[in-house]
Amino acid sequence: MNAPDLNPFKLTTLFVQELEMCRVKPGTRIVLITDLKTSHDYVSAAFAAAEQLGASIYEIKISRPFNNNMIASQGGGDTIAGLPEVIAAVEAADLVLVFHVALGSDWLQNARKRGTRFLLIIDGPDELERLMSPPGLKEAVTYAGELARRSREMVVTSPAGTDFRAQLGKLGTVIQYGYADEPGVVDTWGGAHFSTWPNPGESEGTIVLQPGDYWILPYVRVFEDEVRLTIEKGVIRKIEGRGADRRIMERFLQEHRRGPQDTDPYCVSHLGWGLNPNSIIDQVTLVGNQIHRIASHTRAWPGVFLFSTGPDDQGGGNNRNPAHLDLPMFGCSVALDGRTVIENGQIVDPRMIVKQTAPLRVAG
Repeated sequence: MNAPDLNPFKLTTLFVQELEMCRVKPGTRIVLITDLKTSHDYVSAAFAAAEQLGASIYEIKISRPFNNNMIASQGGGDTIAGLPEVIAAVEAADLVLVFHVALGSDWLQNARKRGTRFLLIIDGPDELERLMSPPGLKEAVTYAGELARRSREMVVTSPAGTDFRAQLGKLGTVIQYGYADEPGVVDTWGGAHFSTWPNPGESEGTIVLQPGDYWILPYVRVFEDEVRLTIEKGVIRKIEGRGADRRIMERFLQEHRRGPQDTDPYCVSHLGWGLNPNSIIDQVTLVGNQIHRIASHTRAWPGVFLFSTGPDDQGGGNNRNPAHLDLPMFGCSVALDGRTVIENGQIVDPRMIVKQTAPLRVAG
């Protein structure tokens, strides 16, 4: 296990910087949603930072630790949903810091619509420092999200054989640039990507996952074997491969079927790519399967294409099956309405390129 490098006494300074980007000022009302595994250092740093900035702050601790393997449409919601007094406190807050992934929870989405802004904090202290939003990231992510929102077709190809086409426009697009600065914003400290959902039933083609690509949900591992997915009308119809990766994927998706005709686990979910130049491309190799140290890195690397399966309710769809696979792929080319924005894994649209501000991190 890799120990954090960051001096814990530096956490308060980081929280002050982050909360300032979240427009915390005297009188801002902050609520912390924690669980039994939330770091006490984080809670202390948040309290100290809020006091420095003149904000009011208090903590609500839920009774069960969050399960990192159930990130799809749950995330503490099964506990908070039955606590109306907690929901009332969340809806009355200006900013809520949530220390687990609660994106699909109804209580979060309802409070967001009322104007409460949310910041998810799910990474380790080193990652919070390194991935703190650099200058220009918000503008780059906003531009990428708007470009996807206006587009009607995404085409993804790769030398390995990926040839995938998705129609867009019927579901939503969300962006994350690392801080929650506007009413109703839901973001993640360290977030640096956008997600767009294809039209249900309107994506076709082949996705080829190569050795060296990543799984980050529900498992944390590097692909060891090639896996080929054949997609028809938005559903994975065939999974081919000879190694453990294919068997694990098949078993996971099969176990989430509600019946022999249920295709919800096999549906294509959100698509997108990262834009943070300070992320580390080989983070999984460096720290292993520590989900709290790779959660944002593997989505944030500039030009990494994220293919996922399962629920689309966050984008406005009706699929809430929790069989959510997040699969970052390297070396892909991506075009929106015929315009190439990523070529062989490198962002080529200059408006999506952000200057690196952290030193290069290498193994050792």
